[in-house]
Amino acid sequence: MAAGLPRGRGLSRRLTGAEGRRAAGLTARTAALLLDSGQSTHAAVATVERLNELLGTRLTLLPTWSQVTLTDADGAVAAVQAIRPVAVHMGRASLIQRRLSATCSLSLDELDDLLEEARAQPHSPTWMFALAAGLGASLLALIFGAHHPPSVILVFVAAGAGGLARRALAERTTAVTQIFAAALIAGLVGALAVHLGWTGTARLVAVCPGMVLVPGPQVLNGAIEIAERRHDMGLARLTDAALTILAISAGIIGGLFIGGTGLPLTATTDAIPLWLDVLAAAVLAMCYPVYFSMPVRTFGWAFLAGGLAHAAHWGALTWWHWNAPASSLLACLVVGGLLTPVCRSRHIPFAGAGFAAVVALVPGVYLFRATAGTLSLVGKSHAEAALEATASDLATAIVIVLAMAVGLVVPHRIWIRLARQGRSAYRDARDLPTQTFHA
Repeated sequence: MAAGLPRGRGLSRRLTGAEGRRAAGLTARTAALLLDSGQSTHAAVATVERLNELLGTRLTLLPTWSQVTLTDADGAVAAVQAIRPVAVHMGRASLIQRRLSATCSLSLDELDDLLEEARAQPHSPTWMFALAAGLGASLLALIFGAHHPPSVILVFVAAGAGGLARRALAERTTAVTQIFAAALIAGLVGALAVHLGWTGTARLVAVCPGMVLVPGPQVLNGAIEIAERRHDMGLARLTDAALTILAISAGIIGGLFIGGTGLPLTATTDAIPLWLDVLAAAVLAMCYPVYFSMPVRTFGWAFLAGGLAHAAHWGALTWWHWNAPASSLLACLVVGGLLTPVCRSRHIPFAGAGFAAVVALVPGVYLFRATAGTLSLVGKSHAEAALEATASDLATAIVIVLAMAVGLVVPHRIWIRLARQGRSAYRDARDLPTQTFHA
């Protein structure tokens, strides 16, 4: 049975012929829409199992990066649907799973109507998307220690303009091109900050709008796929995320280069008070449901998880003097333990909610600097210092990403395992009287 979903009555007979082919096609469309909206493969598989109960089918989902395939009980291919799992629209996924969990019977026409309703769900309005991008990047600048009000305003303008550019290019170009254009704007505005003499915060003006572009759900879903041994899908997701991060780095560095400057290979960030760190992180987390077109009911949970995560991170860094990877691991364990049961009970995509809470911990600064350092090695006869800084940044980024993935995925997997054991125990208890009677 699908995770966290009630048992459905299904149909009194197995679907055959034209009815069976239609059921397979609609089920394939459902799985494809979930994956195309940023949902995890585990959730898509659970939804197919739920539809099997409701429709009386016996279909198995076989997902790959480019298509989903459904096989019947005999192993024959029942339906194939092309997918392109690079976008994020968590509102569609949440609507489908919430509706399927609330019903005990479902006809093929009702499923068709549900898919059309989900597909018609709009993205967040462009003005709200741009506002959230600007606010999110500004809050990141505050978290990283920007105390120069004009630079924070410039971060807001750069990220907001990047958000508008992404929406303007949405129907004309690929997602990577949109990301590159937004990062290029951030780099150009960062170069402007340097020429204005804001050398202490120019790095943040360029980097913080780029941080907002990092494909967190893709990274988190990829880590979950690897943990579930769906290596082909997991590696495909992580590769796509790596290409997106490379496009962000290229845009930021390219914009700075056009503006006649570059990204410093070494830099420090100023510590901020606990109250400011927690408040900024909590409000920042509420910006991401806007990016991901998530339901309004998720905003409060994002606020709570983001604040708790950064309270744990700040305490580990400041009071216990842990390093950045260990502090990030603790913060992500807090988020994973809090949000997994909430996401399961309220049918909220975990990848969107989890990343929203810990976005400020993503080592985008290290990744961008590592890219800049790699480029600086070209043509240098004495590059020992640049090589050392680049290797340090890259190693730090990799360790932090791994710590975050473990911190988010481990509680998620533990909760899922406990839920499965609970369902098995319930089934055994329910079937026990009948078995005893026959004995």
